[in-house]
Amino acid sequence: MSRTTIPIFPLPEVILFPGTFLPLHIFEPRYRMMLDYCSESGEEMAIAPIKMDPDNLKNPQPEIETIFGWGTIVRRDPLPDGRSNILLEGKGIAKLESYDTMEPFRIGLVEKIEADSKYIEDKLFVEIFDRILYLTKRILLSEGAKEELILRMNDLWSHPFPVDFISSILNFNFKKKQEILSSTDQILKAQLLVGIVEEMNLGE
Repeated sequence: MSRTTIPIFPLPEVILFPGTFLPLHIFEPRYRMMLDYCSESGEEMAIAPIKMDPDNLKNPQPEIETIFGWGTIVRRDPLPDGRSNILLEGKGIAKLESYDTMEPFRIGLVEKIEADSKYIEDKLFVEIFDRILYLTKRILLSEGAKEELILRMNDLWSHPFPVDFISSILNFNFKKKQEILSSTDQILKAQLLVGIVEEMNLGE
């Protein structure tokens, strides 16, 4: 793991999974300032889900999940009034250790969780992920996904965060998605997801 600082954008029930793209509309003054900060510090930004407890939501600085996705800004479209549309590419997962500052926006001291491909050689993971792929393809077919997307699912064997990526494209409970993202054990991630896709197939 590598320790670094990164600006954190808290959002309700939004997860930036590795290997995915997230469009955002930036309009608040403090987050416009965050964009300026990002442009001077490598274009990195984290997206942290806000904890949805009613009392927490009343807090001007609500608590966030301590494990979240981070990425880089790959596109920025400034608007005449100072707002911006940006596109964020998910690059990895980070764990919050502490805050460097909370004002005018959050900058966290985080540990970036490095992708480890050793699990690909584990027979249990291979067996579970093979079933995940099969069931995911069935779900996508039932939803009318294009054949190109179905075929590209096989490329996930070489993806650094394959279970997280599949979690990002399927429609299921946010808390379960956060649980998968938060697990550092790839086999546990796969076990969590296979149960979900099995339930989704039963519901077809």
